[in-house]
Amino acid sequence: MAKLLTIAVPAYNMETYLGRCLDSILLDEIKEYLEVLLVNDGSKDNTLAIAQDYEQKYPDILKVIDKPNGGWGTAINKAIELASGKYFKILDSDDWFDSNALVGFIGLLDTIDVDLVATSFSYEYTSGGNKNDIYPIELCNRVIHFDDYLRQNNHDKHLPMATITFRTKLLQNNHITVAEKYYADIDYNLTPLFFVKTIFFSQINLYKYWIGREGQSTSLEGYSSHIDDFLKMSQKIVLFYKEYNSSCNNDIKIAIEKDLLNILKFSYYLLLSPQFAGKKQSSVNKCRNFDSFLRKEVPFFYQRLNQVKVKKIIPYILIWRKLGFNILNLRLWI
Repeated sequence: MAKLLTIAVPAYNMETYLGRCLDSILLDEIKEYLEVLLVNDGSKDNTLAIAQDYEQKYPDILKVIDKPNGGWGTAINKAIELASGKYFKILDSDDWFDSNALVGFIGLLDTIDVDLVATSFSYEYTSGGNKNDIYPIELCNRVIHFDDYLRQNNHDKHLPMATITFRTKLLQNNHITVAEKYYADIDYNLTPLFFVKTIFFSQINLYKYWIGREGQSTSLEGYSSHIDDFLKMSQKIVLFYKEYNSSCNNDIKIAIEKDLLNILKFSYYLLLSPQFAGKKQSSVNKCRNFDSFLRKEVPFFYQRLNQVKVKKIIPYILIWRKLGFNILNLRLWI
């Protein structure tokens, strides 16, 4: 029997958390529907040994792929390549699923045929407590044309990685590969949307997103340490947009442009803010190179970043471009 859902579990040095993750999804009652691909990305601790022990216990569900370290995105790309389930969902190895919700989710997937399924999720805090993020009932339990949803929602969307389940063939047939290292989830959340035609929202609270672990890429230290990865990811999405924007539905194009513009703004913020890297001369050069890249590849976005804001306040990017003055740290660029 063909598998209904492939769950990709990228893992790097996750020996402390991996058991919680796998225990939440390796369920005998749905084993005929489920494929779990755990991609060990060159872990230096006992992650691989733990994963292989689980593989021996659940050979009908779990397959462990061991590869040299290359980054989160390379693990996801390998899982996309090998996936055989009709649908594809990512579960980071320090997060987990609600097991009962997973059983219900499998039942849902068996009754629908869409490009993207968006389930609800919750933030689980290391300090204790949680916060649910549940889709409104009026949006749920029906197939919706993706462009209709975007148009009715002012081309805004709420589709973080924790919610997303793609049709596997949509990823494979369109040769989707994400940025190799940090922030590849931003790439994954955005670039496949060029090809989505239908979406189904559900209040099933499936994903448990653990917040507050030391060293997470979304922490202050993570952004400071991996600015180059964020810039590479941004440039990759820009080039993908340049290649495919003329062939997608206009409502999808508008929504992607809104997200991409915010990504580009944050790229400049990382480079210009002293909180991250604005005091370093290397960041000045990176900012100039990033500017040149945008001016060459997507002049439309380059000009959009110069637009005047509310109440005629000139954006900090335009001030830096025109005057060489960085208002985020009140110093002159040399």
